[in-house]
Amino acid sequence: MRTPPPPSRRPRRLATTIAALLVLLAAYLTVPARPATAVGPLLSQGRPTTASSVEQGGTPASAATDGDPGTRWSSAFADPQWLQVDLGATATIDQVQLAWEAAYARAFQIQVATDPAGPWTTVYSTTTGTGGTQTLAVAGTGRYIRMYGTSRATGYGYSLWEFQVYGTTGPGQPGGRPISEFRKVAASSWEGGNAPAAALDGRTTTRWSSQFSDPQWLSVDFGGVATISRVVLNWETAYATGYRLETSADGTTWTTIYSTTTGRGGVEQLAVTGSGRYLRFHGTARATGYGYSLWEFQVYGTVDEAATTAPMLSGPSRPPGTLNQFALTAPADGAMVTTTRRPVLTWAAVAGATRYQVWINISRTDYDFTAPGNLLDLYTKVAEPTGTSYTPTWDLPDRWTYKWYVTATGATTTTSNIRRFSVYLPTLETVADGVGIVAGSRDLNRNGAVEPYENWRLPVDTRVDDLLGRMTAEEKAYQMFYNAQAYPRSGWHFGPAQAQDLHDQLLASSGTRLGIPFVSAGDTIHGYQTTYPMQSALAAARDYALDYKLGDMQRREQLEVGTRGVLGPLAEVGTKVIYPRIQEGNGENAQVAAAQVRALVAGLQGGPELNPASVLATVKHWPGEGAGGEALIVYDGVTIKYHMIPFRAAMEAGAVNIMPGYAGSSYLDPGGPGAGDSAPILAYLRQNLGYQGLITTDWLPSGSWVGAAKAGSDVMGGADPGAAGFSMATFLANVPAARIDDAVRRVLRLKFQLGIFESPYGDPVNGPYRFHQPAYAALANQASREAMTLLKNDGAVLPIRLTAGDNIVVAGPRAADTTACCVWTSFFHAEYGSQTMLDAIRTRAARAGVNVYSGDGPNPKLAIVAVGETSYTHATNWPKEQPYLPPDQLKVIQDFRARGIPVVVALVLPRPYVITEWHDLASAIVVTYRGGEEMGPALAGLLFGDYTPSGRLPWQLPRSLADVLRPGGTDVPADAVEAWDLPYDLGAGAGERAEIRASIDAGQPPATTYGNPLYPYGAGRTGF
Repeated sequence: MRTPPPPSRRPRRLATTIAALLVLLAAYLTVPARPATAVGPLLSQGRPTTASSVEQGGTPASAATDGDPGTRWSSAFADPQWLQVDLGATATIDQVQLAWEAAYARAFQIQVATDPAGPWTTVYSTTTGTGGTQTLAVAGTGRYIRMYGTSRATGYGYSLWEFQVYGTTGPGQPGGRPISEFRKVAASSWEGGNAPAAALDGRTTTRWSSQFSDPQWLSVDFGGVATISRVVLNWETAYATGYRLETSADGTTWTTIYSTTTGRGGVEQLAVTGSGRYLRFHGTARATGYGYSLWEFQVYGTVDEAATTAPMLSGPSRPPGTLNQFALTAPADGAMVTTTRRPVLTWAAVAGATRYQVWINISRTDYDFTAPGNLLDLYTKVAEPTGTSYTPTWDLPDRWTYKWYVTATGATTTTSNIRRFSVYLPTLETVADGVGIVAGSRDLNRNGAVEPYENWRLPVDTRVDDLLGRMTAEEKAYQMFYNAQAYPRSGWHFGPAQAQDLHDQLLASSGTRLGIPFVSAGDTIHGYQTTYPMQSALAAARDYALDYKLGDMQRREQLEVGTRGVLGPLAEVGTKVIYPRIQEGNGENAQVAAAQVRALVAGLQGGPELNPASVLATVKHWPGEGAGGEALIVYDGVTIKYHMIPFRAAMEAGAVNIMPGYAGSSYLDPGGPGAGDSAPILAYLRQNLGYQGLITTDWLPSGSWVGAAKAGSDVMGGADPGAAGFSMATFLANVPAARIDDAVRRVLRLKFQLGIFESPYGDPVNGPYRFHQPAYAALANQASREAMTLLKNDGAVLPIRLTAGDNIVVAGPRAADTTACCVWTSFFHAEYGSQTMLDAIRTRAARAGVNVYSGDGPNPKLAIVAVGETSYTHATNWPKEQPYLPPDQLKVIQDFRARGIPVVVALVLPRPYVITEWHDLASAIVVTYRGGEEMGPALAGLLFGDYTPSGRLPWQLPRSLADVLRPGGTDVPADAVEAWDLPYDLGAGAGERAEIRASIDAGQPPATTYGNPLYPYGAGRTGF
């Protein structure tokens, strides 16, 4: 157990945090103005980053290379320690910048290597480090670079806000990522499937090609003012002999920065200078009879993001206890700002005040997701003016609930009241859907006038009231149903769909009488196009900042093509071993579940409330099926408190859509139906938890829809208005009109808050080329690495340290299984280079000269056996009452052990298994869970020691089946030995269970050490 830091550490660190942020911000702002030396682009940002140790889950290694000056890596309190970055390719490195937190290095080296196993070459060394921001001129070559600390300046660890590496990769090629990569793009035309964005996706297997005429152009939007230093055109055979490169501030007026009539094709590397938000290739003469065709259009330089980046002069903080000591004056409380993204904030003068602190609840990535309370009530200091007004220096994004206050400082400190305002300035989509623009609004009903519901300048509730008053009873009812694919008036669409199909269906909805768009949502519960680990695996990692980034990544991918909802995350605590869907939940610790759900909801919604850049999260399965399963939830008046913790957390993070599950509750509605059509179960959500958002049922048969709506459900999940034996007339005749109005009001409010009346579409042509970016794959890889759990390592068989030429075998049914990583509608992406465990181990072993055989091979020094269940949904691969390996999988382990070959078991663990039968046969056991599409590479990296393991079991593992079921028992309460509603009780006695209940009843987290499991909750080695 680590000794906690002394009380003085945090106040001192707060002051140094602010100072470090200011220093780092200054450094960022001066990047474009560096002296004209041979300093290449930034190479390290977003690259895979590992460390010798981390102090806590909130300070991971990746925080030092994420480009966010408000996040940091910190190590354990010992020497030596290191932080290492994989640059992705061999690089010539010429500068390193370290932005230290207060805990800096007195002595350290900067080292480079071609292999993470070494040898390492020192390119910089000091024993007199000064901390602060250090800019080091270095000269070295390597794919890997690390800071190797040997002497700390304080009693704490090493702590870096940012570790930035500059240089070039490849012979004569600019290093780092082009500033053009994955940016928004437009073109004069394109041919066939060769979309404009194909020239910006970093892949030389895809291309943009234009129509066969002159002139043609391709324009990139950098999202901010770019300073351009180099452009690379990688031509297909259809190239340009005459063309211009042009910049623009507004996309309308263009300035030429390069021109030629002698273009030669191939790869043209152009040293150019210019600035602007936009850069355009403008082709004037083709070299062939075809169009212009570019594999890649790469622009290098820097982008000034100050206009879109809020200053953060504090951490996210609660307001002072004493308020209302002076008045804010503008904007008016509740004002809707629709004319500027930089509204002037004013307040009354305070006598004796020398400075004023302006605090706004801007969205951040570094919330403490373990802390209770609404995220909307966390504020950031953004300015300290001396006068009584402040105009933001950045563009406030669209949000419905900005809250702000001012603190006056001087001889005394006083604080104003808190006010609210919203900002909404949408960019209207002008897709050819027949909807015209009238007076700056989309004319959704095509009558040539702007109705209140079409006027985005009006408050949301005003628009809802107007639209509800225009709808027929049938139009209202359709908003409660799915299948917009076939019924364009339906309010919901079950996804995911192919991008163009979804776009066509959105076009169909725009052609309905009132033009009400639908929301597409699917079961993409661990990634849309980039698949990250399941929530149970994320619970093994407990990296909540990373969870936020994963949710945000999924949000960005979905927005590309206009899918605006997801049927996740799960807020369930999994306390029942044989519940098949325990794999989708958050383990058995309610506090971990709460933090994880807060992070995922906030990431998916892009902040602490639903807004026009959100993906609508659907939190499920109410009221907590982890305490029994899909048939019956068994908690009582005490243990329900435990299972409500993550649902409350989801609401604190801004969740406004909750899905009831199939299970009924013996406590909330004894003998009643499942949650979706149980009035008492839904009433508990509304009345006891104070929930006011949307309730969307799980998939119910058509005979249940009337009952569910009458019970209080607002949307019939997956419901098809064309179902056999169902008619909308029957639904309208049996569900009270007031109940329908209540439900549809919630649906419409969410749609207006999502901004889809103004921007209903994605980009079906270019959006798919922005899926699965390298930075996204790196996040999925990091998540899988952090989840990997090393349970056992007898004889230090890991990491693998074999001699070149040695043989190993990779065997077992999961070794080449592309489905075991994932479930439902999240995927293994072979088209993007995802690797199975077998392929990834073979790739990694080749770097060490070790031979890999599949199944069996000659004289193996080691066998890696991949076992467990392949993908499933509601039901397990083998009977759920048999949570252990079947005989054929057990035999693979036994056979290798009988031959005297050390066995490393790679265990796909979607639910707690009994592993006692083969535990002693394995030299090492690595739990992969369902680790997402990067499960294979993450496992291979751990096996060969590229990083140290850190994952911890999210559940107890039973010592025997007798800890779970009576002999011959089935999935019924009478046969259960464990208490389905209690955590940490495998093998526990009545006294221990009473203690667990007492802790829950008192509102305290129960200890995790009860019972007699084979492995306790939280087990996992943090070193080899």
